[in-house]
This record gives sequence, structure tokens and C-alpha cells, in this order.
Amino acid sequence: MVELRGVEVAFGAVPVLHGLDLDVAAGSWLALIGPNGAGKTTILRALAGLVPHRGVVAIGGSPVRKMQGRDLAQRIAMVGQEPSMPIGMTVSQYVLLGRSPYLSYLGGEKAADRAIVAETLDQLTLNTFAARPLESLSGGERQRTAIARALVQRAPILLVDEPTSALDLGRQQEVLDLIDSVRRQRGLTVISAMHDLTLAGQYADQLALLVAGRLVACGSPQTVLTEEAIAGNYRARARVRRVGDAMRAVVPDRTMPPPGPREVPREPPRRATIRQRSVVIVNTGDGKGKSTAAFGTVTRAVAQGWPVCVIQFVKSGKWKVGEEATGRKLGVDWWSLGDGFTWDSQDMDRTEAVAREAWRVAREKVESGAYRLVVLDELTYPINWGWIPAREVVEVIQSRPADVNVIATGRDAPDQLIDCADTVTEMRNRKHAFERGVRAIRGIDF
Repeated sequence: MVELRGVEVAFGAVPVLHGLDLDVAAGSWLALIGPNGAGKTTILRALAGLVPHRGVVAIGGSPVRKMQGRDLAQRIAMVGQEPSMPIGMTVSQYVLLGRSPYLSYLGGEKAADRAIVAETLDQLTLNTFAARPLESLSGGERQRTAIARALVQRAPILLVDEPTSALDLGRQQEVLDLIDSVRRQRGLTVISAMHDLTLAGQYADQLALLVAGRLVACGSPQTVLTEEAIAGNYRARARVRRVGDAMRAVVPDRTMPPPGPREVPREPPRRATIRQRSVVIVNTGDGKGKSTAAFGTVTRAVAQGWPVCVIQFVKSGKWKVGEEATGRKLGVDWWSLGDGFTWDSQDMDRTEAVAREAWRVAREKVESGAYRLVVLDELTYPINWGWIPAREVVEVIQSRPADVNVIATGRDAPDQLIDCADTVTEMRNRKHAFERGVRAIRGIDF
């Protein structure tokens, strides 16, 4: 598994990545998409240890910055956008360079290394090119050769920067089919930077949309590739069409009006006609205000005379804030059960145990039917860390008593939680005082 927590990269005084949080499951394919200059290649280079970064980049729980070059090369293989290929070197000689992380400093390659190269060349139908000089290869052949060199590293993670640039449609599909086939055979984790949204939407399991170094959206192709997202973030006129069950195709359409400011509404919205006794609300995104919005709803509920319960999964200890004191004065049943954010934890096992206990209490409160409103504050953190099963959370919410309203907050809400919600609001961080070094003002912003 690949994890990025609060990752920041700057080139000189120019910030390129801003507080990036991202998880990539083992064996999956994540495509990084976004306009030019969004930071896609920079993320790949940070993962490969090629650029200095702040925050945590971890592979299987081990931070990249603590790994030696040889160790890192045995875990990550990277195919650049324009791989350097020395003149005069043959295909087999170039591919054999991928075995360098396993060779001793004074020793040469062994028969096992040459066997791995031969096997890989055969798998990529490059065996007939083994003796060919690199400069004689076509664009598609060069790309396959670069991938072959990366694959002989036998690393569990493959980073690919624009794998289809300068290739015709057939070669694009050939290269991506090859990557996907090897991924499934070996259980590779693939992270690619891609400009072609149609190809990204058809090959990747998950998409991460970046704009100006910030993560705008992350999820399945059907949730990330929308016409609204493309118009708003790419300033492009395009239709999104479904291909199969999960894939998406993005088709430019010059007949569409150019993206512009939203039209001022002249008619009231369509009146709702469905009556429900309760709803589920999810506040997510990387911006501030998710919990604050939930607590604003708490005050409204209290004013209506509703019994209200709040369970905080993370904010406790030094993260306790003023809303708890206010809520208790208003008669809210308030439970600060978290152990603080994990980056402050002195004992991760304890933090996980506390989070699981918080879920036990939360489940009991939701199922009791004693409250008209239950707020599950920062619930997504322990879900995304694998401490609380998302499936179980959804089952509890869906089977709740009819009068119980639920609000869940936190970054990166999982798809299962979003799908079961009636209202989902994503709060986007456009600017934050913290990024300018401004300290939090107690009572306003923690």
C-alpha cells in the first residue's frame, strides 16, 4: 500500500504540492489526472525519492525518505515520460540495467538475472529485438523497452509518467493493455500520470484529480469524470459517455457553450414532494468547515427540541475544541472518544483501539433510536485507515430507526458512505492561513 500524508513539494520558493493526502491500495491502478502544471509528475518523483518533500510518503508503512537507494529501487520502478536511452546500447543490454538494484557493487549479472530479462522480453514480444540498437526502435518499441527495464526490477510498485505520449491509438492501447496484464499477473500497484482522460477512465481503478497542486477529487472513474468537473477544472467543452459498467469516455464537443459563470437562476428550484422521516448527510473534502457545518445543524436540532448525540472519533486531548463545552451546555450528549490525530499518537495500537471503541459507542447510539440526530465527527479517518469497516458503517446507517438523522464528517469519504447518503457536500480548500504560517486562533480555527 502507498500512503501520502500532508505531502508538500516546493521548487525554491514556489510551492508545487499542497498538503496532499492519498492512499493507493496494493494491486490497484491509480491514475493522476489534471491540467498541465497540476503536480502529477511531481507526485511520481516524490514517490520515487527524486525530489525532497515535506510530510510522509510511505510504502507498506515505511517512509520513503528513510530508504536507501538500492532498497527503494527494489520497491519502486519508474518509467519516465521520455526515458533516456544511450546510443549504441542494445535492447537486452538496456533492459538488463533494471537488475542493477540486485547486483553487488563489484559483481556482474548472474544467469538468473539474464533469465529474468529473457522472460520479460518474451512476455513483451521484444525477444526478436534483443540485439537491436536502441536508436533503431520506433516510438512504441522504445516505450515497451522502457517498461521492460522497469519490470525486470521485480518491484511491487510501478510508476509511469504519460505512458502513451506520442503514440498512435493502437500503440496506446497496446502499451496500456500490457501494463494492465502484468499488473494483474503479478499483483503490481500501478500509479500513472495521464493526460488522456478517456484512457485513464478505462484502465485505472481510481482517479485522483489535481489542480494547482491540490487534490480536488479522488474516487472511481464514474464519480470523478463528470462534465461539471471537466468544465470547471480543465475549462474544456466535453461530453462524458459511459463505456461498460464502470469505464468512462471523454469526448470533446465544440458545439457546447464555453465554460463560464453559472447562469443567474430566474425560477425557483423544483419543489420536493418526497417526505422522509430522516436523512443521511456527509460533509467531506480537504477544506475547512466540515465539522463546523455539522455543529451548526446540531444547534438547529436542539432548537427544535430534538435529542442529539455527537461522537468525535479523532478530536480529543489537545484537539478538544469549544464546540464540546457549548454542546454540553445545550444538553447535547457529547462523546469525545478519539485519541487525537495519528501524527500526534505516541501509541498507535492504543489509538486504533480507542477508535474501535468510539465506533462501538456510535453504533449503540445510532441503533438505540433515542436521538433524532447523531453526528459522527471525523468518522472517515478511522474508516480509511482500515480500523472500522466501511461496509459495517453503511449497514448500521441504512438499518437505523426511521427517525434517526445521521451526519458524518471527514476527509476522503469512501464511496460506500457517499452512495448511502442523501446529501454530500465536498468542501474544497482554496486558501488556508496555515499555508502562510499563520497560527490558529483559539476559538476560531484549530
